[in-house]
Amino acid sequence: MISAFGYLTLALAFLLAIYGLLMVVWGLVKRAQPQIESARLALILIFPLITISLIAMLYLLAEDRFDIAYVQSVSSSALPLYLKLTALWGGQSGSLLFWSWLLAGFSMTISVRNWKKDRGLLPYALLVIFLTLGFFLFLNVFMETPFLRFWQLPDGTRYLAVFQPPGAWPLMPPEGQGLNPLLRHPGMIWHPPALYLGYVGFVVPFALGIATLAKGQPDRRWIEIARPWTLMAWVFLTLGLVLGMRWAYDVLGWGGYWGWDPVEIAALMPWLSGTAFLHSAFLQGRKGGYKRWNLFLMLLTFILVMFGTFLTRSGVLSSVHSFAGSDLGPAMFIFTAVMAIGSLGLLVYRWGDFGSIHQPEFSLSREMLTLLTNLVLLSILVVCFLGVVYPVFSELLTGMQITVGPAWYEQINGPLLILLLALLGVCPLAAWSGSRWAKMGKQLRILLPLSLSVPVLAWILGDVRGVLLLLLFWLAGFSILVLMADYWLQAGLLKKKGGLKSIDTMIAPLRQNHQRYGGMLVHLGIILLSLGIIGLEGMQQQTQRSLALGERVSLGQYSFQYEGLAQFQGTEGQQIVQGILAVEKEGRPAGALYPSREVYLDMGMAVTKPAVHSSLARDLYAILVDGDEANQDQAIFRIFINPLVSWLWIGTGVLTVGTLLALWPRRGRPASRFSGRPKKIAVDSPGKKQ
Repeated sequence: MISAFGYLTLALAFLLAIYGLLMVVWGLVKRAQPQIESARLALILIFPLITISLIAMLYLLAEDRFDIAYVQSVSSSALPLYLKLTALWGGQSGSLLFWSWLLAGFSMTISVRNWKKDRGLLPYALLVIFLTLGFFLFLNVFMETPFLRFWQLPDGTRYLAVFQPPGAWPLMPPEGQGLNPLLRHPGMIWHPPALYLGYVGFVVPFALGIATLAKGQPDRRWIEIARPWTLMAWVFLTLGLVLGMRWAYDVLGWGGYWGWDPVEIAALMPWLSGTAFLHSAFLQGRKGGYKRWNLFLMLLTFILVMFGTFLTRSGVLSSVHSFAGSDLGPAMFIFTAVMAIGSLGLLVYRWGDFGSIHQPEFSLSREMLTLLTNLVLLSILVVCFLGVVYPVFSELLTGMQITVGPAWYEQINGPLLILLLALLGVCPLAAWSGSRWAKMGKQLRILLPLSLSVPVLAWILGDVRGVLLLLLFWLAGFSILVLMADYWLQAGLLKKKGGLKSIDTMIAPLRQNHQRYGGMLVHLGIILLSLGIIGLEGMQQQTQRSLALGERVSLGQYSFQYEGLAQFQGTEGQQIVQGILAVEKEGRPAGALYPSREVYLDMGMAVTKPAVHSSLARDLYAILVDGDEANQDQAIFRIFINPLVSWLWIGTGVLTVGTLLALWPRRGRPASRFSGRPKKIAVDSPGKKQ
């Protein structure tokens, strides 16, 4: 019986997690290395066990086993195979199984590394990992198992259980309910896995942070080990966020990609704190300070990961992204609270042991600008956190849930995002001490006039008239030029030094220090991504009109003519009504848009599918608000012109490539070394207060 076998392997994985936790505690109390090694081996075994359970669940989904309650609730025989398999994360219990599998995979990978030089950190890291993994396996085994079957009892009632109750017989529903139509999009193949990988990936740096605190080892070794894991988690979380934006843009039909939904914000918050950590961790690697600050940022990041998971799975806040009808809220809240209080309490307890002799130089240096970047990122985080928790506290205090709208977030975070964009351009110009500014005049004399050409071109070619928009284009252009100039100057120096040919010169800086220029590509990706945000938030044009057959509506340089409706049946049995809009640009034909409304009669749901025509300059975006094929004389359309949105997706691609370069190990050096010249750091002895 596949379902029972999948459940038993999952339960065995849970028992191994409990065993490993007990062995770690025993090994720490008795200072016994064999027990620690036994726990490490147990952690390695958990991953293949959960893999077997996962494969069993995928088999049940692929084979339309509607006698399994989870399969019946998220799948149907009409779905294509890829949607049946991705229905694994379309519901609560299946997504928890997928989460546990990813967590076990990360845990196994960290457990098989060579811990010979860091043996003192291993047991404490294992303790955190076993606690986290054991908790999620507990939820999957006892509260939200995906392997429950339908059984018919002799009195005619239905019963859900993994194993056959006495006197009962299996019940096979003829069809499943089907996957939520909103999730039937290619973006949902990649969005949840990427987001989960980002969430789960921060477990390893968090465990290492707790280990260095528990051990009282105030050096940067934990950061060196955690750096690749943090970068990997960060880039997956970034991809998860952007893929979610793409899904919202293509499916939800509101004309945008970000609605300041509580669950969206909950995923953004650990990204903000994780980004701050990556910057300040570099400072610790170079300057030897900021030990407490970096530990706080990593603890905060993991706490926010758990907080976001709690919001998604508890049903506390209403969101299109959350799981409805969940009973996991109390357990998730208790675990999040325990991890938050325990980790921050440990930081307070070890506060004196993690002091620093480094005194920052308060000048316009790269160190100060990096700290300012941290401050801006955390300011945005605070605004987001207050907006998310305000409805909860308003309901507790007044009995009414009062939500905070997108305008509130945008008005407060807008100036902070502008400051962040400015810092991206200024930071590369600064040296680690403030002495370089006097030598920058030559660069600025070239870069400033060139950067002014960007808003001028936006004004002439893009018809941009707002002062704020022109300022933003100038900041983006200036930042890109600074990054290009830095790379060009380094290439010129290497050409003079090594007598390189032109082609070799262009890639020489990348070969010499790919980690540094990988980081620069990440910054370039963020700037390009910001262009998409500027275009959509500041330059979007829209209109909504009821059009008679043959009638035309104009928007910007484009006109849209209604040419009728078509009705047909989709591949999944849905009824599709599709509008036809002929597009002209300045009187010349420019293609057509086909927005549609899809009605899933079996689920009683209607889904709006926008039509999108993309280019580097703008997207044409149309929504069929209302229309009936039986009466084509009239239809209501909502039409948008969304400038520069494609750069949002292009910037994400550049950012991902940059992160991969930054992760790639240097030749002849350990993979965990920070970019930049090595410096001797004053390291405190364990347990010594300063």
